[in-house]
Amino acid sequence: MEALQVTNLRAYYGKAQVLQGLDLRAGAGAITAILGRNGAGKTTFLKSLMRLGPKIDGEISVLGRSTSGLSADAIARLGVAYMPQDVRVFARLSVRENIQVAARTVSNPRPLSEILEVLPEIGPKLDQPAGTLSGGQQQLVGIARSLSMRCRLLLMDEPTEGLMPRLVTQVGSILQRLADEGVAVVIVEQNVGLILEIAHAIHIVEKGIIKWRGTADDVVSAKIIDRYMGVNVLDEPEEEAGTS
Repeated sequence: MEALQVTNLRAYYGKAQVLQGLDLRAGAGAITAILGRNGAGKTTFLKSLMRLGPKIDGEISVLGRSTSGLSADAIARLGVAYMPQDVRVFARLSVRENIQVAARTVSNPRPLSEILEVLPEIGPKLDQPAGTLSGGQQQLVGIARSLSMRCRLLLMDEPTEGLMPRLVTQVGSILQRLADEGVAVVIVEQNVGLILEIAHAIHIVEKGIIKWRGTADDVVSAKIIDRYMGVNVLDEPEEEAGTS
């Protein structure tokens, strides 16, 4: 099943066209990665899927339903969770309350005990105001909120930014677990090493156009990352896998 189907998506900020007609499909149970240099249009793509910000043309279908005319809230109620790059926690609420707010938006939230099994680091922070956490810890709270919603499509923008390498690996494990549960994950990420390890499909965006798509093996063998992002994963795999 295609959890996400995008056809000829164009996005505009005023008169400036950022997306030039993107076509993309993401299947249930698969991790679909979007790579590209800064300014390529990756974040605009995710915002367009949620109908946040840019004016858009084209067709977007989520979990078998067109999102035409729907608000971001209505799209979320279809089973879509969106984790933006600038994670927005409710600063004055505790970590526990932040998770509860997200859980209340769905009829069958994931129990807190299950979330803590996946993210034990936030256990000691449950009663701490979320705004007092570090940026990396707030990222984990954002992931916990998405987990609580039992989403069927998860959109993530740079989820490992600011995280220690150990937590980057943990995020990868969490996404693989969600994919195993049948969740479709669409992730924008700069950590090439992580993407090569976990992604089932990779799309590379340049100037608002998908210039290449394929698998991780295809990326490495064809030196695609080197061509479009200036990262040579063949010569320096260990160093690149540690970047964020």
